Amino acid sequence: MSYVVLARKLRPNRFEDLIGQETVSRTLRNAVLSGRVAHAFLFSGSRGVGKTSAARILTRALNCLAPEEGNPCGKCGNCIEITENASPDVYEIDAASNRGIENIRELRDNVQYAPAQCRFKVYIIDEAHMLTLESFNALLKTLEEPPSHVKFILATTDPHKLPQTIISRCQRYDFVRVPLQLMADYLEKVTAAEQLSISRRALEFISRQAVGGMRDALTMIDQVLSFTGESAKDEEVLEILGIVDSDSRFAFLEALIRSQADDTMSHFQKLQDHGHDLHDLLAQLLREVKTLSLIQAVGSESVLFQDYTGNDVSSYMKLAGETSASRLQMMFDILLDLEERMKRSTHARICFEMALLQIVSLEPLVGVPELLNEIRKLRKDSGESPTKPNNTESVQQKPNDPVPASMSVKLQAPSTFQEKQEDSIVAESSGSKITSMLRNDTQVENPSQSQKQEEPVSRIDPSPGRAETSPVQEVLQEKPSLAPEETPALSQGLSPPTDWIEFAEKIQKRSNMLGGLIRNAVPASWKEGILRLGFKSGQPSELVGDENRKNLEALVQEFAGSEVQVEWIEDPLDSTKRTLLEEERYLDQQQQLARREEAESHPLVQEILKVFSGSSIKAVHLSQA
Repeated sequence: MSYVVLARKLRPNRFEDLIGQETVSRTLRNAVLSGRVAHAFLFSGSRGVGKTSAARILTRALNCLAPEEGNPCGKCGNCIEITENASPDVYEIDAASNRGIENIRELRDNVQYAPAQCRFKVYIIDEAHMLTLESFNALLKTLEEPPSHVKFILATTDPHKLPQTIISRCQRYDFVRVPLQLMADYLEKVTAAEQLSISRRALEFISRQAVGGMRDALTMIDQVLSFTGESAKDEEVLEILGIVDSDSRFAFLEALIRSQADDTMSHFQKLQDHGHDLHDLLAQLLREVKTLSLIQAVGSESVLFQDYTGNDVSSYMKLAGETSASRLQMMFDILLDLEERMKRSTHARICFEMALLQIVSLEPLVGVPELLNEIRKLRKDSGESPTKPNNTESVQQKPNDPVPASMSVKLQAPSTFQEKQEDSIVAESSGSKITSMLRNDTQVENPSQSQKQEEPVSRIDPSPGRAETSPVQEVLQEKPSLAPEETPALSQGLSPPTDWIEFAEKIQKRSNMLGGLIRNAVPASWKEGILRLGFKSGQPSELVGDENRKNLEALVQEFAGSEVQVEWIEDPLDSTKRTLLEEERYLDQQQQLARREEAESHPLVQEILKVFSGSSIKAVHLSQA
């Protein structure tokens, strides 16, 4: 009788035999026991975790003549025929080679026929993601409403490649990778049952190399025993599987961390002489650097390292203490770039060697404070007298000093202005809403200058012969126009009133066109239900038009609560008030100025000016943050 490999010989026959898939096996067994078995299943997971085995166990359990608590008995005629792939009612289809629409049409025609001897007709479609889109579409209706005697089981390693219409018609079960220690325990039982002599350490090497796939692990044991016989030493296991042993791995990594170019290249040469693949070495280095970074970040007690041996964790902790997080990040970036270069180059080994030399030549990053301390030590050792402070030292702050008062005033000016404006708002009638927008006694940057430049607003009492439009009316008193050379600078103008800002925001929400006009306009006067607006550039009628003026009147009326007529001043308006657009620019300038002053007065900058005598600040570049 021909030899049967361990992966086939030890294929699970019951749900409990699925290693590491307790949740899936329990769910499927309970479904069989209760009779609540779906018409379509989707088994997804990486290779070798038991998807096809679970599909065969489920198929036998559904058709077993004498089931044992949801498990197939393995002794009846149906179980034996299904196990030997001899049942006429079980179809195991390889979708990689039967992916065309013709194959699916044939399947769709055959499902109508009743099973020959089993209870259910079962279609196991392995590697289902290989089917074409047309095949999936042809299968949709049958998969959604199959005959009562038909069950579908789809298995795939790439469920994201399946259409959502297929996934939604199936019960999905995700098979997880087998944990390292659990796999090593099972392999230890297998080797004992097969009377094989392999150490626990070698089994852990095999388990780590299998990456959670039990079939891969059993295949590796077969490969090792074919080379060594019934017993295998650790060195022989590492050699036949091409695995780098822990001593060589940590010696290579230690040489890299300590920037020992000679030892690094020697270890690399030895690994190459033993036939280790460059891409495998690169992947291993990436994992090692990642592990060192995790050790530094979360410590060695994390559950992330439960699959590592105690000796490995101790070695990682030792190496992690000899380097910095920034250097590990630089190493990782170099290795990632190497991966891309090796894909494009025909000289992969040369690229690898140059990357190793680049890593060992990395210099540790030194901060400015450390650099200044080193300069002070050098000057102290040379007997050089300390330099006199630079002129700019007068503005030096201590690290914990508060921000200068002038900076605080500038940054807090908008909120202070808003508080004073809220105190001055007259809300007795609809007219007072608009007149409060036109007041020119609002706060400026320097209150004393404001009082000298602006005349007080006169309050006109309504005459006996004139009808009152509101309980309080305030008329804007504009100053005489200034000559171009006397026009106040942007920083000397008056901030727009709070009500005007709120009004502009409401206009902007209703109409972007009118909102843009209001942002550039200046309110001139409000009298007898007429609101007069103007532009500092003049010619508003050409920009606005009658239709937009009427729309603006409607919005102003809605805001004020009474009928309002809007008029535009045709001539350029010389006003001390800033437009909303100018106000935004002004506030931005003040913020940039405050940030610039803060940067120039930073203690570290002043310390640099003090250490390097005769130096000065040439430019300050502010970030966009």
